[in-house]
Amino acid sequence: MAIILAAIPMFFVLIAIELWVDRKRGTGYYQFNDAINSLQLGILSRVSGVLLSLIPFTFYVYFYNHWRLFDLPQDHYLVWALAFFGYDLVYYWVHRLNHRVNVMWGSHVVHHSSEEYNLTTALRQTSTPSIFAWVIVAPLAIIGVSPEVLATSAAINLVYQFWVHTRHVGKMPTWFEAIFVTPSNHRVHHALNKDYIDKNFGGVFIIWDRLFGSFQAEKDDTPVVFGISSQLKSWNPLWANFQVYRNLLIDAIAAKNWGDKLRIWFKPPSWRAEDVKKSVPRKYATTKSMVKYDVHLTISQKAYILFQHAASIGMIFAWLLTLGQFDLGGLVVTSVAAILTLFSISALQEKRGFSVALEALRLLALVGILWYFLPSGLAANVISLTYPAVSMFALIKSFRVKTPEAQSMPEQSSVTD
Repeated sequence: MAIILAAIPMFFVLIAIELWVDRKRGTGYYQFNDAINSLQLGILSRVSGVLLSLIPFTFYVYFYNHWRLFDLPQDHYLVWALAFFGYDLVYYWVHRLNHRVNVMWGSHVVHHSSEEYNLTTALRQTSTPSIFAWVIVAPLAIIGVSPEVLATSAAINLVYQFWVHTRHVGKMPTWFEAIFVTPSNHRVHHALNKDYIDKNFGGVFIIWDRLFGSFQAEKDDTPVVFGISSQLKSWNPLWANFQVYRNLLIDAIAAKNWGDKLRIWFKPPSWRAEDVKKSVPRKYATTKSMVKYDVHLTISQKAYILFQHAASIGMIFAWLLTLGQFDLGGLVVTSVAAILTLFSISALQEKRGFSVALEALRLLALVGILWYFLPSGLAANVISLTYPAVSMFALIKSFRVKTPEAQSMPEQSSVTD
């Protein structure tokens, strides 16, 4: 957690630089709503991580405490090397299973649901656990890699993966492409193109993909189309986390065969029972039919959403740095308030009919939350009253005109399979 928190300011600096380069080159790799949605999902993953940490039990800790074979020293460089390489290997297999087992894909799909590809996509993380991942990671605990060493290795691995989520870096030198995950081979991993699907699962090292037959180089004649076949078509971060689970439950209920009701959870994402295909038909996007989802916002509406999003990042980052000062009740209240904020902002992005009323209620609730949790003093009291009041005025001014529901913008991909 500490490494990731320390890296967050660097992440935003690099996003700002990439955004400037994008504007300078006129490449248009950033879409306002999509970038905000990616950042919202990143925030939600941090908040949910705090809630999950309230559960004082993990399989990894259990295996380490009860079944470890060796007491590996935590201060030896060889142990750290073993942990780093070992974690990247198990990450590869967990990642591969995330793409091949439906119930695991339900968690991982969040990261792939963006139809753009830029540094904000790296922060587009899930808030639900990858079921069965513990089975793959458990051997590291059994050989004696401590939870602290594993957590640090995992954090470094995650931080490394940030920079590969860009289209502004071409192919690296041949030797580097052969060993490490790069922007080029990770673009392949995020592709909808049939030649690229389910390839390049590595976190730091691409050698695992080369070793286990899942490597695919980016082709000059096959431009990447990003996204997933079951398009999200929403800016709601909660829906992004539960869409696949909801579809799996619908399919399980609709299936007539009891074997299929169970099988659907463990089959690959492309599998559906034949009777379910007929009774619950679904449309899937391809590189020929992909129409990027968006909702038109005015300049003032974008300004309001951006301001509230930036304010929420600041408040949640400060909250993460001071978690030790909150009791259990305070953690639950502030976590729920953070989740409500993310949901309310997404409703404004989609111009839902209830969005303005919900946002107004959120701002009113924020007065009490800030008043209670900020340190007592004149400055805190002024902030508690002024920020929500100014926001309320801006909300009414920006969203006073009734607008239509969310719709897909006519941005048709010209790339074909």
